[in-house]
Amino acid sequence: MKIISANFKNINNQDPLTITMGNFDGLHLGHQQLIERVLSYRDTKHAVLTFDPHPSSVLRKQPFRTLTQKTDKIELFSRYPLDYAFIVEFNTEFSELTVQDFIDFLKSLHVQRLVIGRDARFAYRGEGTIADLKRYFFVDIVDDLLYNHTRVSTTYIKDFLSIGDLGSARKLLNRHYHIRGIVVHGNNIGHKLGFPTANIDYDHYFLPKSGVYYVRVLVEGLWYHGMANIGNNPTLNYSFENRLEVHILDFNQDIYGKKVEIVFMHYVRQEYKFKSKKELIEQLNKDETVIRKLVI
Repeated sequence: MKIISANFKNINNQDPLTITMGNFDGLHLGHQQLIERVLSYRDTKHAVLTFDPHPSSVLRKQPFRTLTQKTDKIELFSRYPLDYAFIVEFNTEFSELTVQDFIDFLKSLHVQRLVIGRDARFAYRGEGTIADLKRYFFVDIVDDLLYNHTRVSTTYIKDFLSIGDLGSARKLLNRHYHIRGIVVHGNNIGHKLGFPTANIDYDHYFLPKSGVYYVRVLVEGLWYHGMANIGNNPTLNYSFENRLEVHILDFNQDIYGKKVEIVFMHYVRQEYKFKSKKELIEQLNKDETVIRKLVI
């Protein structure tokens, strides 16, 4: 798969394409269905067109929490025998393309066929419709994929993560939800409690429900089991912004500045404010016991 990541003015292609386009945040089952339909055609090259950063972060002019970041999407796309992944720099200029300008951009990529969902919109303020596309391209419309009578979407998956329902999120993603980030210095509270933690800079990833989780942790190519906490640390050293901290079981290496991957396996309990440090330590020991049993 050839990855072409650039401003839309600098993206070009000469091969006839069957393409699907969208944000593909999470690359969930609905997105996967679109890619599989693209690959079903044998008379052209196969491609995806997506955007970075997420359009909402540009249009709303504020950070937007996503299920996947650029490197995640590239990795997930690479699991398919696609020929191209076009990653367009989403900026104000691109967001203001007229319907015809956007269509001309697709024509410049030699798009012959578009595979899209029924709700597909494009161009400035989403003014472009499927009818507009049909004037220039063959358009294959893929029906919505439903789960519990609800359309599979990134928002729907976020709803499940927000209540700690990792199982439903996993079904719709077709994988365990993960967050990748850099280990940064914290306040060493965990170390003083006997549970040293790696504090993760989770950037713009969407955080699941606050609480304690059994996680798997990838550190420098090796997998470990861990106990993660998402929340504000209400008992000691309260934080206004949610933190993601991970106590890696049977691990004592210095990994400050390292990039790690946190894979959420099981939601253990919600976050509580304990009456004392002693009570907190007792609960952490109970949490570790529960997680070690899950590992087995």
